[in-house]
Amino acid sequence: MAISKEERYAMIRKAALKIQKRGKIARANDALAKEVETLDRQDYKSNISWSDTDRFIEGHFSDLITTNSEEWN
Repeated sequence: MAISKEERYAMIRKAALKIQKRGKIARANDALAKEVETLDRQDYKSNISWSDTDRFIEGHFSDLITTNSEEWN
C-alpha cells in the first residue's frame, strides 16, 4: 500500500501534535502538583509566598496602611 507524501506528512504531524499535547498536559499537571504541595506545607505562621503579595495586602489591609502612614507623618 503506497502512501502519498501528503498523507505521510499529515500522519507525522498528527502524531507530533499528540505527543506535544501530552507533554504539555504532563508539565501543567506537574506544576499544579508542586503548587498544591507547597500550599499544603504552609501553615498560618509561614511567610506569604504568593506572586501577588502586593495586591493581596492592598486588597485586605489598605485601610491600615493609610492609617499608619498618616500617623507616621
